[in-house]
Amino acid sequence: MDPEHDIDEGILPALRRSYGRLAWWIVRLNRMLEPSRVAESPRLRVPPRAAVPPRQSLPPRPE
Repeated sequence: MDPEHDIDEGILPALRRSYGRLAWWIVRLNRMLEPSRVAESPRLRVPPRAAVPPRQSLPPRPE
């Protein structure tokens, strides 16, 4: 068999494992550094309404 072919069979799986581990660590680090998410988005909440006194009816206009 070709000696280069034997080397490729050993290097490629090792590279795949190394890159797989690197990707796993990157994902893990991103999750750790990601800010915690709020259970409910603040945009969905309706802002509280200002308290306004009820309107008082005006007496009828003189004709």
